[in-house]
Amino acid sequence: MKRYLILEDGTVFPGDGFGSSIITTGQLVISNNRTGIEQSVTDPNTEGQIIAFTIPSVGNSGINRDFYESINSQCKGVVIGSSSLSTVNNSISFEEWITSLKIPGIKNVDVRALSKHIAEHGEMKASIMDTHDEHAIDQIKALVLPPDLVKRVSTRQSYPNPNMGLKIVIVDLGLKYSILRQLSYRDCNSIIVNYNSTVEEIENLHPDGIIFSNGPGDPKDLPKTIERIQTLQKDYPILGIGLGSLLIALANECQIIHLPQPHHESSLAVKEVASGKIDFVNHNHSYTLDQKYIGSSDFIVTNICVADGTIEGIRHEYLPIMGVLFEPEAAPGPTDGYYVFDEFIDLIESVKQQEGIRSQWN
Repeated sequence: MKRYLILEDGTVFPGDGFGSSIITTGQLVISNNRTGIEQSVTDPNTEGQIIAFTIPSVGNSGINRDFYESINSQCKGVVIGSSSLSTVNNSISFEEWITSLKIPGIKNVDVRALSKHIAEHGEMKASIMDTHDEHAIDQIKALVLPPDLVKRVSTRQSYPNPNMGLKIVIVDLGLKYSILRQLSYRDCNSIIVNYNSTVEEIENLHPDGIIFSNGPGDPKDLPKTIERIQTLQKDYPILGIGLGSLLIALANECQIIHLPQPHHESSLAVKEVASGKIDFVNHNHSYTLDQKYIGSSDFIVTNICVADGTIEGIRHEYLPIMGVLFEPEAAPGPTDGYYVFDEFIDLIESVKQQEGIRSQWN
């Protein structure tokens, strides 16, 4: 079935439909991921997005169901050049999988031309539709994308990821399963709470540390979460990942900007400022911190993107607060960023040790 990817600036990319036949509209995101397509599609960060994969052929090794990052699919649609019908170990093909998830897809699209167009003109809304007349383009331009993306993906009910170590409360802004896996490997006793949980509800759980997870959308759409961070950071070690780190920055009078070239890639180089060490890590963010405001804040920059020099990591000079914009849990991508979880645990242990020393003197 002939379908069309229509951008809000009126550009049309023809292709062939697969998956769900519904009409869909979302923020078009260009993904350079070469592996982990299952993780990308089920990542809560992709809520409200149409993902265009630039890899020439998708699904060459079938679908690995162990690579899910959430129970349900999150993205609004997928755009690909071509797909493989091959399967491995009794898995299903990529197209069968997308159909089972009820996601609209369009293939045989010139993804190289699409990627170049977005690089030149910036991210924009797009629709997968059956027609490409002026009325369809007007519909896309008039549509306002919803601001409540975090509400859509955050857990409605608190739940545990139990273990016997440090107690970590995770504020779910769009939590990936791989974050829970990394905490489990480190024996952390985690409790996952809704993004709208109050300061009192979080404090009643008596956490050793708090993580504000990655998630979709514009950080400025979450003013109440920013206010809660301002209160909680006075008493608890905090780690922000992706969206969570941007909220921490806003809670401390930093400013954020939309990246001219957003980062959606599973192996992008990041430099650790203190050591000069280069890590290849997964990225999935469209915003970063405005460097003009860092100098007047209480944050130091810990990591920068090698490709464009943008900020990828911060740490508070006086409070036990750290944040990274890249995704240390990977999924997909290299495992270079796992050390972030170790550093956060070391930070918590340091705070507990200092509290123990103070209690001995009092």
